Amino acid sequence: MTHQVTAASNIDFSATGVDKILQNVALILSTFVISCPFTREFDFGSSSLTPFQLVKRRNTARLIESIQRFEPRAIIIDVDYLGDTYIGKLEPVVKVIVKNRSKKLFR
Repeated sequence: MTHQVTAASNIDFSATGVDKILQNVALILSTFVISCPFTREFDFGSSSLTPFQLVKRRNTARLIESIQRFEPRAIIIDVDYLGDTYIGKLEPVVKVIVKNRSKKLFR
């Protein structure tokens, strides 16, 4: 089963299984470099000094790398963005499939 994930606003500390994995992905989506001083690579990065399309490509690469490193049970299917180029806002939307412990995919 494919899950669509956006940045987290609420954290459910009792989440387990697939819900916990999806919550971890959402947390990575909502984390910026400056908010983790001792773990600088735990983010998807952001930049407002380059053209919009370049920012999307750079952030997508950083986002995929961060999710693969910090939540390897989530397999990324697609990365898209919601936002407005005129106000400079990008919100990543990620589609993932979740692996269970035996390396089989949750469907």
